[in-house]
Amino acid sequence: MNKRDYALYGIFILLTAIAFLLRLYRLDERVLHHDEAAMGHFTYLLFKDGVYSYNPSFHGPFIYYVTAGMFKIFGDSIFSLRLLAALIGASMIFLLIPLQRYIGDRGMVFSAFFLAFSPSFLYYSRFFRTDIFISFFYLVILVCAVKYMENITGKFSVPGLMYLFFGAASLASLVALKENGYITIALITFFLFLVFTREGWYKGLIGKLRKRDRKLMITSAEGIFSILVLLVVFSLFYTGKPLDFTGMIDAVGRAVDHWVGMHNIKRIGGPMYFYLPIMTLYELPVVVFGIAGMVHFYRKNNFLMTFLGYWALMNLLIYSYLQEKVPWLVLNPLLPMVIIAGAYLGEILPQLKSRKKAGAVIAIFLILGSSYFVYSSVLLNYRNFANPAEPLIQAAQPPQQYSGFIGKIEEISSQYDGTSTRIQVADEGVETQFLWYLRHYDRVEWKVSLNSSFDAPLIVVHDTDGDRSEADIVRSRLRTDYERLDSAKMSWYFFKPSDVTLDFLLYRKMDREPGGYRVVLYYQPKV
Repeated sequence: MNKRDYALYGIFILLTAIAFLLRLYRLDERVLHHDEAAMGHFTYLLFKDGVYSYNPSFHGPFIYYVTAGMFKIFGDSIFSLRLLAALIGASMIFLLIPLQRYIGDRGMVFSAFFLAFSPSFLYYSRFFRTDIFISFFYLVILVCAVKYMENITGKFSVPGLMYLFFGAASLASLVALKENGYITIALITFFLFLVFTREGWYKGLIGKLRKRDRKLMITSAEGIFSILVLLVVFSLFYTGKPLDFTGMIDAVGRAVDHWVGMHNIKRIGGPMYFYLPIMTLYELPVVVFGIAGMVHFYRKNNFLMTFLGYWALMNLLIYSYLQEKVPWLVLNPLLPMVIIAGAYLGEILPQLKSRKKAGAVIAIFLILGSSYFVYSSVLLNYRNFANPAEPLIQAAQPPQQYSGFIGKIEEISSQYDGTSTRIQVADEGVETQFLWYLRHYDRVEWKVSLNSSFDAPLIVVHDTDGDRSEADIVRSRLRTDYERLDSAKMSWYFFKPSDVTLDFLLYRKMDREPGGYRVVLYYQPKV
């Protein structure tokens, strides 16, 4: 290797180290999002009692089993809950190495830069949900497919079978993570069908079958092997048995029924363009150079980049259509665009020396766009991580002051019986959050009626609007030695075009207060 190669690999190693540092730094500082708390509660039940039951609302079993394993090693904490997501998110950069031959060494470094600092990938690497795991398995499947194609020899080979095994197992793991794995299988199948028809592979197929063409027989056997691995791993995750077809059919049916129902009722609806402003705000250089790269590589008939372009556009189209609009789904079209943008920049930048004006424009945009890209990532992940003015933060995120709410519960309970302190929770809406945060408390009374007698040292109620709120009703029945602490379970903005101001773009400042679901803690400190 020459000095240039050493410099590029040095930068790649540095970016990898930065990716791990950014994802692990103060990982447990942000209070748990609603979904994190719910999934954390189910993981804790699996860890403590060995109990798990598939619920499509909270996705597949993979994440629960692997995180329960982390609990066994590190204990059940917010840090250990998010740890595997952080490690997986950073490790995605390693999967660029097998693709170096196709994206170039410069492309590998640019892609590593985008993955390391991406506001979206960084935020959801510090977040206990399935989506960063899905992105990881997308890359594993891509790498396995590429390496399998490299090892096609017209006969069975150990490396080829190995890549088929890991690719199929990764696809099954992806489906066992979240139900959009079925969309992934459909997209892969449709792409293979397009290639099959475009390349005319169907011509002479009947004759080859009659003659038992060796290459066709091997390819067919490898396909059957991949499907078998997929089914076995899928069945093990969902049923605990190698090939339980009844259980698998039931799991698929429940998933499809649930999410078709959510789409039909438009539970979290939104416009077709929902993801475009988010991608433009946070990932502008990836979007611009990704689109330019799609056109560039399509013209060059680059098969891998054409597939990645197809992958990005089809994911964007499908998730834009589905009426379940949540910001974390932006990772699905964004990942292939990261690789395309990196490969495109790695290829064209050395050529711009001879095109001074175009080169200057691209260089200035790259510097300014990447600077804002990094700035937005730092702002989101280490300052505004609970600010609903950040569009990547879904409304179910409690404000950071919620940590003081939990801290006060811990403080007062330590004055009484510790985790055996009696707690009354009248607010049904806060139960999901509290199932995690109060998981070690064994005297929690849930869904206490407002007509009940309130006399526990800790009482949680919903603070509603009006002349006489739920909190006021409970206050009127308490002794005078109770004190009050206000907080919120979640906060939100309903964005308007007029919200996009310079203050918003630079600091995420809004000209109004956020809405929120308010909660009140009444506590009785011991004198």
